[in-house]
Amino acid sequence: MIRKRYYLFLAALMVIIFLLVATAIALPEVRYFDTWILNRLMAYRSPLATIIFKVITFFGTSIFFYLATAALGISFLLGRDYRGFWVLMFTMNGAWALMEGLKAFYHRPRPALGPLEPAPGFSFPSGHAMMGTVFFSLLALVLLQRLPTRYHSLVARLTIFFLFLLGLSRLYLGVHYPTDVLAGYAAGLAVVSLYRLWWPR
Repeated sequence: MIRKRYYLFLAALMVIIFLLVATAIALPEVRYFDTWILNRLMAYRSPLATIIFKVITFFGTSIFFYLATAALGISFLLGRDYRGFWVLMFTMNGAWALMEGLKAFYHRPRPALGPLEPAPGFSFPSGHAMMGTVFFSLLALVLLQRLPTRYHSLVARLTIFFLFLLGLSRLYLGVHYPTDVLAGYAAGLAVVSLYRLWWPR
């Protein structure tokens, strides 16, 4: 019961943070902060860094999520965890639908400060940050369940670090504002928290 209350509280907190960020993006001060951060990052662009961040950002694309979700789903089926399979499919597809709905609702234009790759659609929230948080958190939960305890800290730290790099890649490439990424993280964590409520294993 205590654990369920914790995840319910975390989900509510992330929703509040998302709504606060969504409200703040209309403020001139926040828009200035967003643009200032992007300009600072662009000053550090280099050919090598661009290649690295383009590789990292691939792990937040729709084609990656299709293939990775299918692979993770197959692992559930091979383990005869059929309910886990369907919960995974529902969570990933539900999160994707939610992301598209939020983008359509807020319809925030993407930055126009020199993007390094095409990025169709709206900017808020960052789909890479949101869906990346959902998928890699679920993957981490599976690994935590299946790996010995001595590896748990490493899995958690690598997951957090990679999600940071994934969000940073969207800023470096100039296709999202910092507030887009922050809102994406919050929305993703809200989904993961609800997943834990539904599927505590």
